[in-house]
Amino acid sequence: MNKLAIFGGESLISVGWPRWPYAGERERELVDEVLSSDIWGGTGLGPKITELNKKFAEYCDAKYGAAVANGTVSMELCLVAWGIGPGDEVIIPAATFMATAVAVHNVGATVVYVDVDPKTLNIDNAKVADAITNRTKAIIPVHIGGHPCDIDPLIEIAGKHNIKVLEDAAQAHGAIYKGRKVGSLADVASFSFQQSKNLQSGEGGIVVSDNKDLIDLIHYSLGKFGRGIREKYSGHIHYRFGWNACYTEIQAAIALAQLERLEEQTEKRTVNAKKLYSLMENIEGIETFEWQPYCDRHAHHLFLLRFKSENFENVKRAQFLAALNKEGVLASSFYPMALYNQPLYKSETSLSMRKTICPVAEQACREVVFIEQNLLLADSHKIELIAEAVKKIRKNAAQLHTIEIEESEFIGSSVLKKAAKKNS
Repeated sequence: MNKLAIFGGESLISVGWPRWPYAGERERELVDEVLSSDIWGGTGLGPKITELNKKFAEYCDAKYGAAVANGTVSMELCLVAWGIGPGDEVIIPAATFMATAVAVHNVGATVVYVDVDPKTLNIDNAKVADAITNRTKAIIPVHIGGHPCDIDPLIEIAGKHNIKVLEDAAQAHGAIYKGRKVGSLADVASFSFQQSKNLQSGEGGIVVSDNKDLIDLIHYSLGKFGRGIREKYSGHIHYRFGWNACYTEIQAAIALAQLERLEEQTEKRTVNAKKLYSLMENIEGIETFEWQPYCDRHAHHLFLLRFKSENFENVKRAQFLAALNKEGVLASSFYPMALYNQPLYKSETSLSMRKTICPVAEQACREVVFIEQNLLLADSHKIELIAEAVKKIRKNAAQLHTIEIEESEFIGSSVLKKAAKKNS
């Protein structure tokens, strides 16, 4: 068992991880109800969507919800509802998924990239304060990996400048900040229901807020071709320009079933993550991201680790990940670069972007790796095996220098990597 699997040894973990995405009888039951009905999608106003809007908003301790096509257009519609567009600036973290920036670019506004906090990789509030100008109209903090941002100081900063705050909670279903659920912390929140997320329906997203007028505008009009709101809603009368951002009844059926088990799954991820934190202590070259005092519950969409090459026999991150995956632990590298370094800014010169100095974000993109959330749904003994696999690799670290592999080999979630392999 001491010989690394990547060199022909036996994998430490041979039994599969909990399946993701997972569908049980409840999903099939609710989808069958839709298939037996005469409303499958299109209008975005069917009974399953109506139920999901209400139940998910309640889950987030918010009053209203509007399910939409995905977790990118959800943010875009919020910005449009606020009248944000060309000439305006929106501040976002430099280390996150591109969707946050895409939403801003799609409304013609300028993305302003700021650095992240080294303790959490969430947006650095002090850097936000420094980046505000008279053109700043919104801030989009991302609860990266599922750890809530320290959002109260951010809202205080925003309030002084009459700036809106939109939570990008795509990775934070069920997270709790100072006793309050993520989704209820700012002016509005956006969640993703994409396949890898802790609550998923293949694709989709939702906006939640206590602002009824905002949610109605997104739900009835902006997301549905600019139709009228509530009593003025009509299929062929359009009061303003709008999008086709409709969610479907079939997706809502899946999401409702997923929501029924979300709390139990979140608690299991929490227990297993805390166990894994303790097991990872004192492994040279591996650093964990601990919960901050304001985090009452981490959603653990990603279990993040810093891989310190200089303390791991100067092994490259990709070499470490190759060995770890061969031992049976599904792990990937963090986002490959700070977003302002993405090649699209060279090819798409019409995009408006302003960057600040972001050394923490750039370092995180070089060092951080993650383990996916479904591994944290495994039985306790398998959680122990994750740590054992890392220890096994650390013990044999000097051997890893012979592995020839590109850094890009382990970019992205297992969902993306599986899809790419099937289409190669």
